[in-house]
Amino acid sequence: MGLNILKENYPVLFEETPSEIKQAYNTPYNLSSIQLEEYSENGFIKLNKVLEGNALKYVRKIIGEAVKARTEPDKRKLEEKSQFEQSFLQCGYLAWDFPAVKDFVFGKRFAGIAKDLMKVNGVRLWHDQALYKEPGGRITDCHQDESYWPIDSELTTTMWMALVDVPQEKGCMRFIPGSHKWGIKEYVDIFEQPHVPESVKEENRITVPLEAGDVTFHSGLTFHEAFPNKTREMREAMTVIYFEDGATFTSEDNRSKDHKSCWGLKRGDIIDTQYTPKII
Repeated sequence: MGLNILKENYPVLFEETPSEIKQAYNTPYNLSSIQLEEYSENGFIKLNKVLEGNALKYVRKIIGEAVKARTEPDKRKLEEKSQFEQSFLQCGYLAWDFPAVKDFVFGKRFAGIAKDLMKVNGVRLWHDQALYKEPGGRITDCHQDESYWPIDSELTTTMWMALVDVPQEKGCMRFIPGSHKWGIKEYVDIFEQPHVPESVKEENRITVPLEAGDVTFHSGLTFHEAFPNKTREMREAMTVIYFEDGATFTSEDNRSKDHKSCWGLKRGDIIDTQYTPKII
């Protein structure tokens, strides 16, 4: 779909973000020492009301429009899609196509939380992605995010923001606490061969339902999964992934070739590309 058609069909994605909304994106969210310790120990944390009011309504609108722009040409029914596609509608790098989404993704409120949780001097954007789960959508299989990323650092984190209330029956997340400390990075092919990793089959999991505007942050090494969506409504969630400034690129294999974030990099290069700007 051409740019002119996108602007005509989805004008809000190209309009100037209202100043009050930008302020909400960039107002610091202060964490307590107890919260910092919780993240350090468990590898994830739930934070309440990171966005609310008009800012939350606006974000839900623009992310919904962006997902619609990306997915509308696909007329397949859920049962006609692959197992992976039945887990969620995945729309990445929205910030680079739609200016309104970019203002959200580049928000220092969210990057500041990531910086504090990882206890680093600066954070860069890895990428953003909307993760909508259709009514009837299957589970998102248990996995570690970092096993998919060619980043030579254990300091990565993902913000997962609920744009609507997400109880268990709508597909909320659950995490295996402390799994980021196991010293393993286990690749699970959730695309073609989804399965429960042997290392986590008997481990306890913590279910984290969210209200709209709540978020979780989880380490790239924390095993996690999401329930199926048993409701008749779409599960709407937006994620932004961060990594520590100064991390290097580790791989040139086939699994990294599709990441715009590392295009042009060679093994050992510092990750500093047009798609991985320093946010804070």
